[in-house]
Amino acid sequence: MYERRSGAGWLLLVMLATPLILGIAWFYTGWQSSQRVLPDGVTMAGLPVGGMTRQQALNAVSQAFNSTVLLHYQDEQIPLAPELVDLALDQDATAENLNTVLLGQSGLRGFIQYIGDTVLGRESQAREIQPVFSYSRERLDSFLLRVAQQYDHEPREAVPLPEAGTFRPPQPGRRLNIEASLPLVLVGLLSASEREVTLVVEVLPVLDPTFDVLEETLAGQLADFSGVVSLFIKDMRSGQELCYNCNVAFSGMQLLNPAIVLELYRNMTLPTDPQVTALVSQTLLLSQPFAADQLLAGIGAGDPYTGSLQVTALLESLHMQNSFLVAPYTLRENLPTPQISTPANAQGNLDTAPDPYAQTTPLDMGLLFEGLYQCAHDGGILRALYPEALSPEKCQSILYWLGRNRSPVLLGTHLPANEVLVAHESGWSGATYADVALVRSPNSDFVIAAFIYQPAWLTWEESQATFATIGRLTYRYFNP
Repeated sequence: MYERRSGAGWLLLVMLATPLILGIAWFYTGWQSSQRVLPDGVTMAGLPVGGMTRQQALNAVSQAFNSTVLLHYQDEQIPLAPELVDLALDQDATAENLNTVLLGQSGLRGFIQYIGDTVLGRESQAREIQPVFSYSRERLDSFLLRVAQQYDHEPREAVPLPEAGTFRPPQPGRRLNIEASLPLVLVGLLSASEREVTLVVEVLPVLDPTFDVLEETLAGQLADFSGVVSLFIKDMRSGQELCYNCNVAFSGMQLLNPAIVLELYRNMTLPTDPQVTALVSQTLLLSQPFAADQLLAGIGAGDPYTGSLQVTALLESLHMQNSFLVAPYTLRENLPTPQISTPANAQGNLDTAPDPYAQTTPLDMGLLFEGLYQCAHDGGILRALYPEALSPEKCQSILYWLGRNRSPVLLGTHLPANEVLVAHESGWSGATYADVALVRSPNSDFVIAAFIYQPAWLTWEESQATFATIGRLTYRYFNP
């Protein structure tokens, strides 16, 4: 009776133990298979090598590191082949690092860990194995130095593009920061997956523009003109000036009208009465000489000659010694011809046969428009000399009328839009044409005064084409 119970017990024990033994054997077989490959979650230099044998992993990493690293120098792409810097994988040292992982999953502890991970469905722990490399620091430094020599450059000035009638804009310089770029290149060289590197490039600011390029370009475009061309251009932002024969004396013509209204406003308050407003409108909007003479009479307490001398005195106070008006426009008959000497008309190198009663220069007219511009912004020489008599509102009023001047806009013929022309005044006679303009542009506001003279007779077509070239090139210099 006892023996039968004992046999049943062994049978029960065998029945219970058999699944356990089979399970352990199954786990053992799987564990043994896993000993030959790296566990999931293992990466080398960013390259997944889980499930690979040691040799497969070494081969994969070696192949990845033989690929070219792409360097980005701003818009330039520069390939860096690993062999150029003697980059080489140390197979033995890297294999030892892989052995550390393989040994970690061997032995009883590794077997127990395998069973636990399998039963509980745990993912393998992520591990990064560092491959071991060698490279030539000297060759890498030399490579980056060659890149800098090829792609670095100093800031560049504007360059004329004559066929397009414009300029290539000034360009900033650039300089490779080798010290800051070196560690980034090393990271790219030693990464199996991220093989693109953005180099550290310092931007050198654009040089302050000079008018040398513009003056040279304008001189080239105007070389075929047989008469006298005089220009004055001023950048309202930087204060830079271009003077091309700008101190040559020319007939004043209608160009002195803004000075007449400025002297009128200096001695009165705004708003003016309707009659005066009408005369100002006719003078600045329509360039009517009779209206200007009536304003001169008002300035001179009924005497237009006295009014003319007061306008001249105003110009002298603004250091414009080459500009004068000694008689009204329409009241010069039977007057003796004045012999007024100025630095401009006394030099004699370029004679434009200027009107003896009214003269000016491109420089003086450009500075007058600059003064109005600055006064309208509550600054400049007009506000400094006449802080009580000339307010920003008065200068704004003059610019308002000049902005609606109906005389030919010679300089603005080919400007991109009419709204860029803030104000202008033009003048013409048989042998002389002139236009003075205040221009608003995206990059800077500027004043341009252009005068041309030809001893025989200027045709309208030739004059218009010359002024259009000057206006277009000047605008494009500021806004390439």
